[in-house]
Parts: sequence; structure tokens; C-alpha cells
Amino acid sequence: MRINVCALSLAGLIVGGIVCKSIYSYLPFVFAAIAVMLITGAGNIINDVFDIEIDRINKPNRPLPSKNITIRDAKIFYLITMLVGLSFSVFVSMTFFAIALLNAVVLTVYSWKLKKMHFIGNVAVAWLAASTFLAAGLINISLFTNSLWILTGISLVGTVGREILKDIEDVKGDKKQNARTLPIVIGKTKAKIFASAMLLLACALLIVPYILAMFSIYYLFIAVMPVLLCLYAIAKKNPAKSQKAVKLAMLFVMIAFIIGSFL
Repeated sequence: MRINVCALSLAGLIVGGIVCKSIYSYLPFVFAAIAVMLITGAGNIINDVFDIEIDRINKPNRPLPSKNITIRDAKIFYLITMLVGLSFSVFVSMTFFAIALLNAVVLTVYSWKLKKMHFIGNVAVAWLAASTFLAAGLINISLFTNSLWILTGISLVGTVGREILKDIEDVKGDKKQNARTLPIVIGKTKAKIFASAMLLLACALLIVPYILAMFSIYYLFIAVMPVLLCLYAIAKKNPAKSQKAVKLAMLFVMIAFIIGSFL
């Protein structure tokens, strides 16, 4: 389990909960938060199980390639973590349980098959990231808002862009494993152009809440920062620095939506 990834998923749920006010459904929200953390963590575990050969090249210090934990123990830990996470989701709402179950399947199938499929794997990861915002509205479906849809859309297209940048960074290891990522299939240059287009679309969506008078000028002031970070990511030739800039941009997007929800 990677604490930073789990925390990011939890942050998405909290921000989504603030935007649609479901965070005030205290006990269901606590159960939802536990479910999100555990299911995300389970996804990290099974991803490392399937990616052990790639990680020996790209991430040799992770627990499995460094032999700090066995594959058998990792699989057991995955099953326990996933089942406990799904159990907590049942006590939130049936709509929340539905998206939790869907994500549990997507996480597993992604690690098993989809990661090696160009673009489809990127979309799967983007969905998993965006769905944490969406899930907050499914805690109490009557609280779902248009601004939550927009936030989900920004996360979806922005994460597609970031995932492609990550694939560009990992081309060397992925080629040795015969992975069919987008940069391998169409080349690094075209993949970078496509990733840039996704980031520009995310930036365009950022303006929508202000244009539709959902949020005030205070939202717009904060929303400028992720736009600048995305432009920096597009301009940078180093994919590692570009994808980190996009990750930071998403943090400012969440801050902007929190500010917009209160001011």
C-alpha cells in the first residue's frame, strides 16, 4: 500500500464531499473514507504483484522486487484489504457500494491486463482517480451537483494526460516487457502532443464553473495556478518533471473547488 496514493484518493473524496455537501453525512462519510483508502491500497498491492518484472527495472526498491515481502503474502494482503474495503462500502449506500465494486474490478483488471494496452489503461487509471470525486456524490445521491460533474471531468481528462506522460517516462522498462503503451505504439512525440491536448482540455473545463456562475471570482484566482502548471508541463521536455507538475496542478484544482464552494 502506498500511503501517498491512498491519501490522494481520500483527498478526492473529501473535496467531492465538500463540493456536494455529503461530507456532513458524518457516519456514512467516515465509512466511505475507510472504504476508499482500503480499496485504493488493495489496488496498489495487486498492481505491484503483476508488475514485479517491470518494477525490477523501473522501481527496484519497491517491496516485492527488493524481496522484502513474498508474492504469496502480497496476494493474501490484497484479498483481505479489498474485502474489508467493500464491506465498509455496503454501510454507506447501495450507489456507493456499486461504484466501489466497479472500481475493485477495474483496479484488478487494470493490473492484470489493461496496463499493457495503450490508451485503455490510461483511461482506466483516469477513471479511478476521477471516481473518488464522483463517489462523494453517491454517498447521498440527492446531494449530487453540476459542479461535481465538472470536477470529475477535469480530473478524468487531466489524469489521462498525466498517465501518458508517465508512460513516456517508463518507455525503457515497458519495451522490455512488450507493453503496448501509447508512447510505444505511436512514438513519444505524438504521445506528448496527445497528453498536452488532454491537459489543455482540462484547463478549459476549469473556466466553466465561473462562466456558469457556479463559483465566484475567488475560485478563478486559484484556478489560474493549475493552468500555469499544466502549461509548464506541456513546455517541459522531461516527462518526469511534467507529470509531477500535473499532479501538483490537480492539488490546486481541488483547492480552487473548495474555495469556490465556500466563497
